[in-house]
Order: sequence, then structure tokens, then C-alpha cells
Amino acid sequence: MAGPADRPPAGGPSGLAVLLADDRLAFLWSAVHRRLEATGGRVAGVAVHLRALTDDQRLAVDRLLGAHRRGRTVRVDLAGLDDLLRARAGTSLIDVVTAAVGPLRDCPGERSARADREAALWAGLRSHPAVAGRPELDEWLAHLRATGQWRRLDDPAARLAGTLDVVARLPLPDRRGRSRLAAEVLGNAHGLDDTSPVGRLATAALAHLTGWTGPLRAADRRALWDGQGVVADETSSTVLTLGLRPRPAGPLTVAAGEWAAGGVPLPLPLAAVQSESWRLAPGTVVWVCENPSVLAAAAGLPVGVVCLEGRPSVAATLLLRTLAAGGAVLRYHGDFGAGGISIANQVIGDLGAQPWRFRTPDHRDALGLVAANGVTPPSLSGPVPAACWDPDLGPAVQTSGVEIEEELLLDLLLDDLRRSAG
Repeated sequence: MAGPADRPPAGGPSGLAVLLADDRLAFLWSAVHRRLEATGGRVAGVAVHLRALTDDQRLAVDRLLGAHRRGRTVRVDLAGLDDLLRARAGTSLIDVVTAAVGPLRDCPGERSARADREAALWAGLRSHPAVAGRPELDEWLAHLRATGQWRRLDDPAARLAGTLDVVARLPLPDRRGRSRLAAEVLGNAHGLDDTSPVGRLATAALAHLTGWTGPLRAADRRALWDGQGVVADETSSTVLTLGLRPRPAGPLTVAAGEWAAGGVPLPLPLAAVQSESWRLAPGTVVWVCENPSVLAAAAGLPVGVVCLEGRPSVAATLLLRTLAAGGAVLRYHGDFGAGGISIANQVIGDLGAQPWRFRTPDHRDALGLVAANGVTPPSLSGPVPAACWDPDLGPAVQTSGVEIEEELLLDLLLDDLRRSAG
């Protein structure tokens, strides 16, 4: 015959207190609390599974439920437990777990409210004037939303709206600095810095709008903004040159001729390119490369070389455009890869350069050369865009699956430079 200690808790006003006083049931109330938060307080059709119970815990649950179960896993139907507590202890299951653990959150309700707020946020963003008539920007917003990364922003609504406010002003009818644009649109001169939330978002939006697929280096970011009429970095934008002998137009161009005579590479800041007229003798060939190793190897040769060091900086774009306008002939070579062809589309397609060993047959020869030298090129870093000057080149590079960097073809390029120098 069962003794008093083996009977379920007695009813009456002290029933709740008796239940809470049994420390062996604390784990049960915690498990039920979590389950009720997940269901929004619903008990019908809901159960908890108690696993790895100790002997004391299993006996306490058996005593509460008036049943004997074997094993260390017990399934507890919450609706049945609620009925039992009301009948035997004069209290509800929700009252017990609230008293034992704390107030219940309505997690489904919170999720629903959060989903409603997010839906309203994105609906508002998609109706922003910047998005009207620009499906690419709407596509970027959809991608950003799908990644969920926007939730990491300190104030998503303000940051995203600020980004669209900036993009709505682009391209600018007159060139100006990025800090000035940030002050005008965001009220903060540093609001479009590369490290700021809106600066990162706006740069990503511009990359998507222009079809940029590779990693964004500093020069790439400057070029993206420059394409919108924004001088991204008015003080540190530079372009690396070698052997340029511009017609003297002031102290800077005179000094450049002296540097060329010395065979020493000359980094030109944007301010220098803007200050004087950089013109060469008409018909002068300027060899344009992507990587500094080509320019360094050419040091001492009487040739003019401009190194982009990746995507053209503001200074590089302005210099090349100025040289071409003055009658110079630009010839460009870059890496046979996703980034190299994307850069070449700008230099060849937008700035009027000619390809330099940068067509489909040249790519085929390059593959043969690196194979003969026993070199394994790195894999492609992304999808290869179409080359505006050679429709077969992009597919050929994509099919090869590898990126052939300029350094692997250095001897060929130097031979061209030596022949050009006479």
C-alpha cells in the first residue's frame, strides 16, 4: 500500500507551493517552459520528451503523473498534465511554469511581428525612388535580404535607406569628393568611408549595378565611385608610371621627364595628374599592365609604362584618358582571369586601349607556355565576363579553369618592350 510520500500532491491552496517546493521537478518545469514559449502557450497536441533522467527525477515525474514508467526517457502530454494540475493542485500548467521559471514569451507572436516589420521595411525600400526603373538594384536588395547579413547592421532601416538615398544621386552631373557627397546626403562627412556601414553597402550596390564579380580591392572601390562621378579618395589615389616623357607644361611634367631619364618608377598622385596637361608626342606607345612586376622588370628600358595595380584608380583612369586624348596609343595586358578581363573591358572598352598579347590565340599560347614550364596556375576566382574586344576569349579562359597571371608571361612581355625600345 502506498504511503503518503508516494501519493500525488494534495489539492487546496497550497498545491502550487507544494509543486514548487519539490526540487526534483525543476527540470520538468524548465523543459515545459521552453516548449510553451515555442508554441505561444498552446498545450493541446503538444508534448515534451524528458531524456536521460536520473532515478530521482523519474520517480518524481511518476509520482506527479500517478504512473510508473520504465527507462530514462519520458513523454509528457502537456494537455493531460494541465488537466491533472487543475484537478489535483487547483492550478494551471502555465501558472506553475511561470511561477517556477518566469514569464512566458510568445515566440510565434514575436516571430510574426518581426516578419511583419521586416516585410514593411523591404516593401518601403523597394518603393524608394532609387529603385524605380532599375531592376538590377531591386535584384541587389532581394539578394541582400536573402543573405540575412543586413540584420547585423546597427540600424538596418536607417542604413539601407541611407544607401538608397546615396545611390539615387548617382551618377553625379559634376565630379565631387565622396566625403562631400556623404555630408550632403547623410549629414556625416565620413558616412561613405570604406569602413562605414553605408559606405560598404553603397559600394556593394555599385558593384552589383556594374556587374563587378571579383573581390573588391581599394583600387576597385575607387574606380566604382569614379564611374559615378565621385572622387573616392582625393588625397591618396595614385598611378604607378615608368618612362613617361610628357611635353613640359609645368614643374610636375618637367620632373616626370627627369624621372624617366633616370629609369625609376614614378607614382603620380591624382593631384599631379589634375594639375598639368599630361600629353606625349602623338603616336607614342604607352604599355599598360595590371601587375607591378611587369613595370619593375621594365625599369631601365626607354619605354613608357603605366601599371594599374588592379582595377584602375581615379588617378590611373584620368591619366590614361588624358594620354589617349593627346594622341598616345595605349596597349593593355592583364591577367587571363575573371578580374583581368573585367579590368580590360574598362581599359580597352572605355579608354580605347588596344589589346597587348591579350586575345584568344595569346591565351592558348600562354597555356602551352606554363604547361611546358611545369607551372600549375591558380584556379579561376569567379565567372569570367565576356571580353568586349574578343568574344571567344572569355569562354576560352572559363573553359581552361585557371588564371594565368602576368608574372608567368613576363619574358614574352619584356621581349615586346625591348623591341619597342629599338
